[in-house]
Amino acid sequence: MATIAQAGQTPRKFYGWTNVGLFFFIQFAASGFVSFAYSVVFPVMVETMDWNRGSAAIAQSVALITLGLSYPLAGYLLSRSGVRQTVTIGLLVMLAGLLLLVFAVTDLWHWVVVWGLVMGLSLGLTGPICAQTAMISWFSIKRSTTIGIVMAGGALGGATAQPVLAGMMDRFDSWRAAWGIAAAMVIIALIATRFIINRPGDVDQHPDNIDPADAIDDREAAPARPKTYRTAHEWTVREIICKPTLYLMMVISIGYLGTFFALLNHGVLHLTDNGLKGLEAAGIFGLLILGSGLARIPAGWLGDQLELRWTLFGSIALMAVALAGFWQGQEIWLLSIMGMLFGAGYGSLLVLLPAAIGNYFGERAFPIINSLFAPVVLPFAAAAPAGAGFVFEATGSYDLAFAGAIIMLSAAMLAAFFLKPPAAPA
Repeated sequence: MATIAQAGQTPRKFYGWTNVGLFFFIQFAASGFVSFAYSVVFPVMVETMDWNRGSAAIAQSVALITLGLSYPLAGYLLSRSGVRQTVTIGLLVMLAGLLLLVFAVTDLWHWVVVWGLVMGLSLGLTGPICAQTAMISWFSIKRSTTIGIVMAGGALGGATAQPVLAGMMDRFDSWRAAWGIAAAMVIIALIATRFIINRPGDVDQHPDNIDPADAIDDREAAPARPKTYRTAHEWTVREIICKPTLYLMMVISIGYLGTFFALLNHGVLHLTDNGLKGLEAAGIFGLLILGSGLARIPAGWLGDQLELRWTLFGSIALMAVALAGFWQGQEIWLLSIMGMLFGAGYGSLLVLLPAAIGNYFGERAFPIINSLFAPVVLPFAAAAPAGAGFVFEATGSYDLAFAGAIIMLSAAMLAAFFLKPPAAPA
């Protein structure tokens, strides 16, 4: 699709920023109108179809397990075929799943199979790993910042999708209308995917548009050096799995993802159980997702300025405090603030943890680590949505689920405190 620049031609404009814009929109459509939309569509499906909350939430748990198990496939496709082809395959699978939701799902087991298996696979192949891999390839100095920009697309899409889909379901009196709109957004994302360029070398360019062969003195080179740690070692799988750093990152990931997915499934139901109207609860979740989006770019910039262990620690602490307020809060204004703060902590972690993986272990190891990481982490995080649902069915309250989530976040804070760049083998 792209040819290498030939001698005598006008140098091509740096394509890294074009990729940033393309992945921003793909995340806006695929993450915002599908993954984030789940929180507003799922409660309507449960009520309309008269499903048990715990049983219906199994679909999300299965989806997270499928997502984790699909990461080795995503890593393989990224290494063999590149980002563009991987995202294209994922969006086609996603489109097929959404069409099944619109036209074929009539029973609970249909829902579990389609959302759990088909959509879980699609989310693995279109998820953050692809956009993050591209940004790590195209940027070094501004790596965290560009990951933040791209990841903000999903949050902005989710904040847009919440009221739009809630309004459409109310107008057509059907949850199927919401998934139909999501399918249309995925088709547009497929068109955008055609313009992705996998790596700078494919068009004779360099990360950050800086040619390492250029002869520049130290004073000129200083602004082109990252301010935070970057490994110079080519890490192997054997070396990576021997480092405590990997397992501390896993604890962080389980803590914040499990907590978020549990709240994504049951947060609206928790609010409506406490007397809020459906649109009020959807509006609060729209603010949560908006907070997630607004935090991602500043978090990315901060991740390029300060060592990541401290920004990770602060983001997890923010989630824990906000979750406690969300649990105990009654007033809409307080719940809205807590929702935005919780989203800000979550959005920051979506940017900072992948940046830490790339900084500590390097570009080539990034998809390999995610292939190892996700199949272990996501099954644990996947237990949270179904667990919270069954806790409610058994006790009539989400209190124990909220307390367990805060304990998970506390463990993640402790892991972030001890997180340091791994020492390269001699």
